[in-house]
Amino acid sequence: MRPDVREQFGRVAELYATSQVHAHGRDLDIIVRLAGPQSGDLVLDVSTGAGHTALALAAHVRRVVAADITPEMLAVARRLAAVRSSTNVELCQADVRALPFMAGSFDLVTCRTAAHHYPRLDEALREFARVLRPGGRLVVSDTVAPDDEVADRFINAVEALRDPTHVRDWSLAEWRAAFAGAGLRLETTEQLDLELDFESWVERSATPPELREVLALMLTRGPARFRTLFKVRVNPLRFCLPKAVFLAVRD
Repeated sequence: MRPDVREQFGRVAELYATSQVHAHGRDLDIIVRLAGPQSGDLVLDVSTGAGHTALALAAHVRRVVAADITPEMLAVARRLAAVRSSTNVELCQADVRALPFMAGSFDLVTCRTAAHHYPRLDEALREFARVLRPGGRLVVSDTVAPDDEVADRFINAVEALRDPTHVRDWSLAEWRAAFAGAGLRLETTEQLDLELDFESWVERSATPPELREVLALMLTRGPARFRTLFKVRVNPLRFCLPKAVFLAVRD
């Protein structure tokens, strides 16, 4: 049985409040830029986590609904919103597979660093499209699998060992197919490297010590082309995952 996402992230929710990757990652600025937020927009941020994306958008729009399946994550997001005096952010517990909103409710939907936990990418994107008004925008950011099939299998094995709730870093081809299947027109894809500090990475997922050793060996002793592809460096151990930010529009 697949581990429970709420239990996994409930245990480590506080770490996401201060995580540099989540609070200040390069993709956060890209999301805001591609989203083109307008003062009258009603926004839904799905799988909001600690609420960093919702809070980044809140200053530009009428209202943001920040939704997540994990109550502990929502508690962190609520605290951060209070610290920033973001009074137009509403918190909502919701499952991405059945969002509790009427069709066509939102001008903009965002989702950051979460889709690799979704068992069905196509199902999630159909829900995103359903709650968007016609002409509404969807901006999604997540780590993606390389085009190389063996490298794809390698990095997804690494990710699953680190976090048992990881499903898949979806490939660009899988993303394109899922957008099309949901009736979303993909307009822009921006790619970047997500640089990760190994110790912080495994701490956020509460990875057991024995598996941390295995992961470090996989990254540092794996084939040379993988070490090059994922930009592995040591002392301290760091590496990069490919990431993409997508802008799509509901036709």
